[in-house]
Amino acid sequence: MCDKHHCLIIPPHILEELAKLGNTSCKKTLNDTHRILQKRNGILNNLLIREVVEGDGDRFVYDCQNRNQQRVEMVRQEGGEATDDESVNKAYVTSGFVRDYFKNTFGLNSIDDNGLDIISNVHYGKDYNNAFWDGDEMTYGDGDGKEFKDFASAIDVVAHELAHGITQFLANLEYQSQSGALNEHFSDVFGTIIKQKYLNQDISEADWLIGDTVVTEEFPGVAIRSMKAPGTANDFDSQPDHMDNYYSGNADNQGVHINSGIPNKAFYLSCLEIGIDDCAMIWFETLKALWRTADFNDMLDVILRVTEGLQNEGKVCDGALQAVENSFSTVGLSKVVA
Repeated sequence: MCDKHHCLIIPPHILEELAKLGNTSCKKTLNDTHRILQKRNGILNNLLIREVVEGDGDRFVYDCQNRNQQRVEMVRQEGGEATDDESVNKAYVTSGFVRDYFKNTFGLNSIDDNGLDIISNVHYGKDYNNAFWDGDEMTYGDGDGKEFKDFASAIDVVAHELAHGITQFLANLEYQSQSGALNEHFSDVFGTIIKQKYLNQDISEADWLIGDTVVTEEFPGVAIRSMKAPGTANDFDSQPDHMDNYYSGNADNQGVHINSGIPNKAFYLSCLEIGIDDCAMIWFETLKALWRTADFNDMLDVILRVTEGLQNEGKVCDGALQAVENSFSTVGLSKVVA
C-alpha cells in the first residue's frame, strides 16, 4: 500500500497486528516508515517541476548491506554478469521483466515513459519486513524469516511496487479515500498480470494472490491479498468485494488498501469473461486517462468510455464493454443513467 504516498507492499495494519503478537521485526519496520514518507512526500510535491531526463531504462542494483540506507554498494548494472547473490539477481531479472512488459505491451519507456533508470536496493535493514517504492527507486528487505522472506524474489511484489511508480507519473492518484484505493488497485492489477506472464500461466492456472511467496508458513494466512476472493488472504484481511460492505471509516487513509478489494474483484471477473490481455489494455488506457482525485464512479465512467473506444477500434474483443460493465455492476458499481 501507499501510506500517504509511501508505497509499501505490506500494509502498516498487518505490521501492527503482528507487532501486537510480539514480532519485534515488524515493530522495527514500522518505525522506519515516517522517514521514508518524508522523502516520498517531497518528491510528489515537486513532481511537476522535476527535471525530465531522457534515459534508457537501465537497471542498477545496490546492496544495502543490511543498513537502513540506500545505494550503499552498486553490485550489478545493465548488461552485467550475474552475481553469487540471488537477491541481487532476482531484483535485476524481475525489474527487467516488468520494464519489458510495459515497453513491449504498451510502448511505455520505463517507469516515467522517459527511460527512467530502474534502481533496486536489496538487503535493506536487518530483518526488514517490507518492500517499497519511494518516488525514485525500489528497496527490498530480506524479511525476518518468521513471518516474511526475501521480497526481491517475488515478481508480483516487484511489479506491484514499480506500478506505483507508473501510476505516479501517469495519474498521480492521491493516496486517500477512493483515489487511494484506485492507486492500490492498479498496482495489484499489474502485479497479478505480470505474475501470470512471468510464470507462463493462464487465468485458470493462476492463484490470483498477491504476495504469497513472501509469507512464511508461520504467517497467519496464504498471502497479503486475493484478487479472486478479497477478504480471505489472511487473518487481518478485511477487504470487501462489494460496495455494500464499503469501509467508510477514517483509518488507513479512509480505507485505501481495504476498499481496493472492490475494483480488484471487478478486474478478476472481467478477466474471466474477456481474458487478461484485453483487460490489461483496458486498465492501462484507463489509468492514463485518470487524474489525481478520481474516485470509483470516475473510474467507472472512464473505463466504460475507454473500453467502448478500444472495442470500436478492434483492439479488444467484441463484448468487452458489456463484460466490464457487468463486472463492475456485480461489485455494486453501476453506470448512472440520467
